[in-house]
Amino acid sequence: MTAAAPQTRAGFSETCLLASVGGSVDAIGVITLGGLFVSHMSGNTAAQGVFFGQGQWWLAWPHLAAVPIFLLGLFLGYLLMERAPTPRQCTGVLVLEAGLLFVFFILLLLGADYRVANPWTFLTAVPPLIAMGIQNATLRGLKLSAFPSTYVTGVLDTVGRTFAKAIAGKAEERAENALMARRAAMVWTSYALGAIAGSAIFFGIGKWVVLFPITSLLAVAWSVARR
Repeated sequence: MTAAAPQTRAGFSETCLLASVGGSVDAIGVITLGGLFVSHMSGNTAAQGVFFGQGQWWLAWPHLAAVPIFLLGLFLGYLLMERAPTPRQCTGVLVLEAGLLFVFFILLLLGADYRVANPWTFLTAVPPLIAMGIQNATLRGLKLSAFPSTYVTGVLDTVGRTFAKAIAGKAEERAENALMARRAAMVWTSYALGAIAGSAIFFGIGKWVVLFPITSLLAVAWSVARR
């Protein structure tokens, strides 16, 4: 198996669970933050272009400002994992992420009004933006996963690339590439199902749905801590 592939079955299961967290939090963000993405920066980049292009700058700026905040989360996550790439450190980073999502939950309860141009709504978006950035560094920092878990364009690229190699690549690498393609497809599926679940549960219990991805994060943290 190449160094890029997830190294253990347990690590891959944790990757899929984190991908479902990414999907659910992004869906909850779209619903509660006026269409702002908290993990899908391609969407925010396109949205700011649309709104700026149409002269609606008050709708464009939240999507534009979300990008550096997400980048800050990526930087902090990778910085923490580079300094100490250990299960204990990874556990701490996951707990930190869960804490940020709990702050998001509290801010939602205090009154986000679903309008993306509202300053309070954007303030509410800051914790999950940082949390989603941080999440990508956790299992990857331990080399337990090759996949980002809060955005899936790159994951789909992996599906297409490795599937093509499984068909037309070197014979000795076809089985490995087929495995990688299947795993990448499962990560995308986990993200998509997480988004569906987050949206569906929101319409049942409202903002309390945020407690579900928090619980999932703590479950992954507990699993990593046992390594």
